[in-house]
Amino acid sequence: MKSARFYLVLSIVLAAFAGVVAAWCATHYFASRDHDPSLHRIIHRELGLDETQRAQVAEIEARFSSQREARAREMRAANARLAAAIEADRELSEDVQSAIEDFHHAMGELQMETIRYVFEIRGVLTPEQRARFDATVTAYLTDPDW
Repeated sequence: MKSARFYLVLSIVLAAFAGVVAAWCATHYFASRDHDPSLHRIIHRELGLDETQRAQVAEIEARFSSQREARAREMRAANARLAAAIEADRELSEDVQSAIEDFHHAMGELQMETIRYVFEIRGVLTPEQRARFDATVTAYLTDPDW
């Protein structure tokens, strides 16, 4: 009787272990590797930037990162004002509308700064690199699932 329990427990442990191994294999070996190309990966790994281009791109990215963070703070502040206005007014008041407009303004500025960033990066690329970069940007902007 004792050996039957031992084999039952051993079978359960081995089955659980086999399930873990199967799940790991499925996610690491059999899962689709056709991920959308990221703009960052394209720029840093696939365009073959030279040292001068890398330095220029790093400067552009540092400036854009600072701008993006500032806009994100503006959007969070506008959302906080929106929450406070909704809590206080419980209707589509002038304060609610103003907070929405503030958020949209910050979001629009972020989009404009992002497009400027794209064009700045594009400006340091060779014609061959630009073709790959442009195709990636176009794919992102026309992705129906986004």
